[in-house]
Amino acid sequence: MESKKILILSHKPPYPKLDGGCIAIAQVLEALLEQGHQITFICMETDKHPSTNTLQHKNLSYKSVYVDTRVKVFGALKNLFSKQSYILSRFNQNVFNKELRHILQSNSFDTVIFESLFTSAYLSTVNELSTAKKIYRSHNVEHLIWETQRDHNTNRFLKNYLRQQARRLKKEEMKFWNSIESIASISNYDSAHISKYCSATVNTVSLYVENRHLEQADSASKIDFFHLGAMDWRPNQEAIYWLLNEIWPELQKVENYAEIHIAGRGMPKKLINRKQTGFFNHHEVINALEFISEHKVMLIPLFSGSGIRVKIIEGMAMGKCIISTSIGIMGIPCIDKKNVLIANTKEEFIEAMKFCIQNPEKVNLIGKEAKKCAVENFSKEVITNQLNKLL
Repeated sequence: MESKKILILSHKPPYPKLDGGCIAIAQVLEALLEQGHQITFICMETDKHPSTNTLQHKNLSYKSVYVDTRVKVFGALKNLFSKQSYILSRFNQNVFNKELRHILQSNSFDTVIFESLFTSAYLSTVNELSTAKKIYRSHNVEHLIWETQRDHNTNRFLKNYLRQQARRLKKEEMKFWNSIESIASISNYDSAHISKYCSATVNTVSLYVENRHLEQADSASKIDFFHLGAMDWRPNQEAIYWLLNEIWPELQKVENYAEIHIAGRGMPKKLINRKQTGFFNHHEVINALEFISEHKVMLIPLFSGSGIRVKIIEGMAMGKCIISTSIGIMGIPCIDKKNVLIANTKEEFIEAMKFCIQNPEKVNLIGKEAKKCAVENFSKEVITNQLNKLL
């Protein structure tokens, strides 16, 4: 393919690869550079996501801009009298817009990629200063996540606030879908949903499994359970508290030697200080691959979310048996009891975990099938071809 000049706008840095969003951004950036394109990359960095660019390439111009996107009580309350979504407005920053304008006035581009909905505020600036093709890289259907958060919240004030925010977010998200030329969704499920509400071309550009996951040996010596994820993300917090409060005590009654291990950055103090039989908190681990390798069965008890769970793809690539809700494996072509175990209720989760303890050979077989599924559906070649078609 002929080399193109591409500008990428991102709401957070790809490096370090702290979470699924960072990995998704990094994979697109790296794939484009491997294809010989010239990339100008500008991202926001925050206290939560500092920028540490470890990628040096002759075709890459990398710029990070510090912004303050912290959720503030006064700002959230003030937003009640606005028509904008507070969720998105925090990322509309003058300092970032100023740097973006400078880049656009100094360079011409063939393509501009907007990474995630949180860069949508800058479409008007790009339209003003560039005639490049514009592509939206959709990481999630954001309003669906917040609608689920609203439905699960029991606090009356917060529920009403989330209802308002989800409604505003949905309106702004759909407006952006209909203001962009092309959309690269991260999963077929999201692509089908987005296509219902806009006339833009919607294609799926998913994630790919990396060799470091495929080559990592399984060092688990027994059947135990684990969860790895960013614990400053509310859906992960809700999942773990549900697991520890509702599932674990019941499983311990019949399998009193069972163990559950959790790890992730941004671990809440309540979880750090929690004492529970068979529960081990590893906090933020230095080597995520080693942590996954050392434990046997991955638990994904998610009840809100969209897009695709990077950690599930990584776990599958490493041959792990995974117990997940239907929402957790959304966007991944899994088959229950073949390459994954699907559990959507308390009772189903307990039965799936008991099954794993009592059937170690079947756990290994499901893990092998999971690895095969990951290789077949999430290869780098497939994703790179999908990306090139968009350009």
